[in-house]
Amino acid sequence: MRFGWQMPVTLRFGAGCADEMPATLGGRAAVVMAFEPAGRLGLESRWRAAMGERLLDWVPIADGLSSLARARELSDRIWPQLRRQPGCVLIAVGGGTTLDLAKVVRCRPQEDDFERVTAALRGEAPWPVLAAAPLWLLPTTAGTGSEVTRWATVWDTDAEPAVKRSLDEAFGYAERAWVDPVLTLSCPPAVTRDTALDALAHALESIWNRQGNPLSDRLAVSAARRVIAALPGCLAAPADLSLRSELSLAALEAGLAFSQTRTALAHALSYALTLEQGVPHGLACALWLPTAWQLALGRESRVDERLAEVFGTPAEQGPDRLRAWLEGVGVEARPAAFGISASDAEARIAAALGSPRGRNFVGAP
Repeated sequence: MRFGWQMPVTLRFGAGCADEMPATLGGRAAVVMAFEPAGRLGLESRWRAAMGERLLDWVPIADGLSSLARARELSDRIWPQLRRQPGCVLIAVGGGTTLDLAKVVRCRPQEDDFERVTAALRGEAPWPVLAAAPLWLLPTTAGTGSEVTRWATVWDTDAEPAVKRSLDEAFGYAERAWVDPVLTLSCPPAVTRDTALDALAHALESIWNRQGNPLSDRLAVSAARRVIAALPGCLAAPADLSLRSELSLAALEAGLAFSQTRTALAHALSYALTLEQGVPHGLACALWLPTAWQLALGRESRVDERLAEVFGTPAEQGPDRLRAWLEGVGVEARPAAFGISASDAEARIAAALGSPRGRNFVGAP
């Protein structure tokens, strides 16, 4: 058995740990990209008081898709600050949109030409020499795992139809991350559910992945079990910090697992649903999880053994158990619920198995 592992992100986890961030800056300057609720939650006022003149700019990030167009607009505002202050830290606090945008914005070419970033993300040119800023991430959702992965997703809305572009480079990793469950208290129920489903998808996709290894398996099983145990209670009692902490830890475990394995079939199938119908990413992934589980059965003994641990039942019972659990949190995990016929689902699966993510799946040709 041979496998590798890389994780260059310095991590802090725990309730309230986000308030340690300003002191970690020392004398360095910073630009903060923050999800819009940061103001009313008091985070902006606390950080402004703690950082003083070191805080060069506070950039609010509205909800919505991360896109090349948004990253271009943000670079126009943020790059001049980064250029004037060498060593300035780019700090992002928010959900997947904010963190992914920050990963792209930190990739400042020495010439400050965003079109060179666009060309690299489109695969039209190699990455230029970068004057990349140090990047610190603070997730406000328990799901994305972006704080410990090297990639980011941005939609190229100038293409027709829109195309998903991926930043997937070693310089995509952040230098530091703070995983503070207190920040997730701002999530409304739908966001809490859908981001937790994303974490569950990351965990299961790591298990039925050709790149799986003993360390990723242990993290993935633990993450899946935590989400299954904690999410129903958290939806019923959203202010329960202990349940929020369980979901944050699950998302971190799942992020660490799939940072090494990448995603697989369910994610490959999810993107079209998000683009066609605007289905949130975690929900779009969850729709396909029972199907992918069924297709994974019997492929590798390692996979069957780990899947059996998720519910503590034979792996063959997993798809039905998972559908029942998903229904309990308000998700109809059948393609027909989203207007996808049986023949269309089969065609989508066949196409997805040939995609880069689909080829990670143990059942791919």
